[in-house]
Amino acid sequence: MKTEDFYRRYGNMILSIAYRITGNNADAWDILQDTVLEFEKRKPEGNIKAWAGKVATNKAINLVKKENRIIDPPDIEVDSVERKLEKKEIGKIVNDALLTLSPIERAVVTLKKYENMSHREIARVLEITEENSRVILMRSLKKLKRVLEPLIGGVL
Repeated sequence: MKTEDFYRRYGNMILSIAYRITGNNADAWDILQDTVLEFEKRKPEGNIKAWAGKVATNKAINLVKKENRIIDPPDIEVDSVERKLEKKEIGKIVNDALLTLSPIERAVVTLKKYENMSHREIARVLEITEENSRVILMRSLKKLKRVLEPLIGGVL
């Protein structure tokens, strides 16, 4: 596969994974560039989507750990929820809630819910067991529900 084809096919997925884990647009673009360079260097065979997801996920998690940063989600005020819902910004609220999770939790949720990966694929990408993937997902979804329920109540 040519680098341009790799970029066209998997660029948005890589950006999505990187942004949801780092919470930073510039970091997500840097991770995309690094992943493309890694692709050029290694020319992986087999399941390229899983490879790209693994590389992007690992780069994002490593960046967050390296910078030892705790991502503070923006304050979400209940008063502003109606306005946000009217503007159909529920996605923004969910992304803010994702930032309350640890990097590994964000990675599992992102890969499962946004990239539609199976627990087997997630386990391979993150180098954890399938069971651990399931447990992390369930715990993460419970955390998200606790954060989101007061904000969007009956929608969940």
